[in-house]
Amino acid sequence: MKPSDARQGAGYWYPPSGEGTTAEAATGVDVLNALRAYRNVESGLRRRLSQRLSINETDLGALRYLLSVWHRDQGASPKDLALALGISSASTTLVIDRLEKAGFIRRRRHPVDRRAVILEPGERATDEFRSAFDIEKRGVLAAADGLTSEETETVTRFLRSMEQAIADAVSQPERSQDA
Repeated sequence: MKPSDARQGAGYWYPPSGEGTTAEAATGVDVLNALRAYRNVESGLRRRLSQRLSINETDLGALRYLLSVWHRDQGASPKDLALALGISSASTTLVIDRLEKAGFIRRRRHPVDRRAVILEPGERATDEFRSAFDIEKRGVLAAADGLTSEETETVTRFLRSMEQAIADAVSQPERSQDA
């Protein structure tokens, strides 16, 4: 492939559409390009789901988190949600208010600590929301099910090391440009 045939984005070369599977061994850049392409498609799916459900992407992220908690038969507090989303308690209250008004969640008092609030599924959460995410879940699980156990271990190890690398980068203080 000639460089003029490729697209460039954010410092990486993307092969023209339909290319990229050759007899050559994949490189780290190929992996990063594939990961970036997946993230772009997944971001587009999130936007479409947000539009379909008439909510913004932050609210969609909140619903994703809450659905995973409810799937494990656990309760979620507003504080849990704030930590999961990385937003302030004031912003969390706005998210909860919007989702409650739209019928996706309900607030109820904690059975033991009456001062605390537990978030639970609303009328729209069980059917409309789950059906929207089932499309994505089925596709991702089908792709994962096509891997051998060795490939699954490799991909999992890679993704966990990427997660750690990003977490490490975020936790490091920014260096001054004067240094």
